[in-house]
Amino acid sequence: MTWVAHLVRTMDGRKGAQLDLAAPGSWSIPLNGIEDFSVATSKTQLRQLERAWWSHMRTSVAVSWQHEDGTLDAWVAGPVMGPPAESETTATLACRGIGAVFEKRVVLAQEPVASPNDPQTALMKSVVSLTGMSLGTIAQEVVKHAVAKVGGTLPIVYGTPRETGATLNRRNYEGFNLSNNGAWKRLTELTKVRNGPDIMFRPRWTDDGTHLEWVMVNGTAAQPQIAQDWTMDLDTTSTRSPISKVDVKTDAARIANRVYWTGAGEGAGILARVVQDLSRLDDQMPLLEVVGSTSDSENGDLIRTHAEAELAAARAPVTQISVKIDGADPRCQIGHWHVGDAANLTMGDDWLTVPKGTTPKRIIAAKGNWTSATVDLEFQDDGPIDYEDEEVA
Repeated sequence: MTWVAHLVRTMDGRKGAQLDLAAPGSWSIPLNGIEDFSVATSKTQLRQLERAWWSHMRTSVAVSWQHEDGTLDAWVAGPVMGPPAESETTATLACRGIGAVFEKRVVLAQEPVASPNDPQTALMKSVVSLTGMSLGTIAQEVVKHAVAKVGGTLPIVYGTPRETGATLNRRNYEGFNLSNNGAWKRLTELTKVRNGPDIMFRPRWTDDGTHLEWVMVNGTAAQPQIAQDWTMDLDTTSTRSPISKVDVKTDAARIANRVYWTGAGEGAGILARVVQDLSRLDDQMPLLEVVGSTSDSENGDLIRTHAEAELAAARAPVTQISVKIDGADPRCQIGHWHVGDAANLTMGDDWLTVPKGTTPKRIIAAKGNWTSATVDLEFQDDGPIDYEDEEVA
C-alpha cells in the first residue's frame, strides 16, 4: 500500500500521466475548508509532457491511496495553483482542493452582457432566489449556479439527496451584491449558521478509472453532519492500538453568554439580533459578551442564526484531541474514514479536561505526507443547540 499521484484535467476530470513522487510532500484536509497539498516530481518527467498538462488551474493533481490489489481510493485532489517551485532536479506543484475554483466564481442569476461598456442593469437587478430548501440543498444550488457559466464546467456530482419543503429555508443572492456573492463565501456562510450543514468535496475515480469526479456531500436538515457508512474505533489506552501519540489542548478564549450580531444598514437603522443564555451566569460566572457581523445581510432570521451558532460555540472551552494513527492499519485505514466523520474515541484517566471512557468525536481535520501512511487526526465534540433569543428594537 502506498500513495500514487496522477495529473487530471480540471474541467472534465480526465486522467493524465502518473507522477513519480520524487521528494517529500504534505497534505491537509480541514472540515468545511479547502484542502492543501503539494507533490514533487522530476523536471525530466514534466518536460516530456505538454505544458497544458501541468499548468495553473487547467490541471489538477489527484493523490490516491493504492491498496495491495492495486485499486485506488482518491484521497485529495485539486488544481495546480501556479508555476512549479524548482530545484536543480525536481519541480514541486502546490495544489489546493476544488474549493479554490469556487473562490473565483460568483453566484449570479445570469451571465453578464459581453461588453465592457454595458451598465449591466439586468444583471444588477437579477436575484438568485432559493426558497423551501434545506441549507444543504441551497448549498448544492450555489454550486450549480457557480458551474452553469461559459467555461464553468467542473466534474461535480451530488452525493446527498435534495430536500425541499415549504417550512425549510430561503436565501436571496442579489446581483448588485457582487462582492459578497463569491460561491465559496456563500458556502462557508451556510456552514456557520445554527445547524448549518457540513460540506465537503470528496474526490473519487469513475468506475472505469479514466476520470476523476468530486462528490459534493453535505449534512441534512435532520443531521447537519455528513452521513457515513462506517465508524472508526480508536482506543488510546491499548498498547495494541494503531495510535502512536495522543495530545489534548483546551481553549477557553471564545466563551461568552451573550452574543450581539449585526447585519446590513447604517447608523441606528442597522439590523441587529441578540441571543443569550443567562443560565451561564450561575455560580458567580461573570457576563461575557461578544459582537459579530454579517454586514451584507438584510435577513433578520439569518442574522439570528449566525448569533445562535456563535453562542453554541461559546458555551464551553473547546477541547481538541490530536491523535497520530497508522493509516495502513485495517482498523483505521485511509479511505475507510473521512474528515467530517464521527469516530468512537476511548480515553484513559490521564487527562484533566477529557473524561475517561468511550465517546463519539468528530474528525475536524487530518494531515500527513506522501512518505508514509502516518496520519494526524484532530477531534472535537459536536456543539449544543439550546438558546434564548430576542430582537433588538
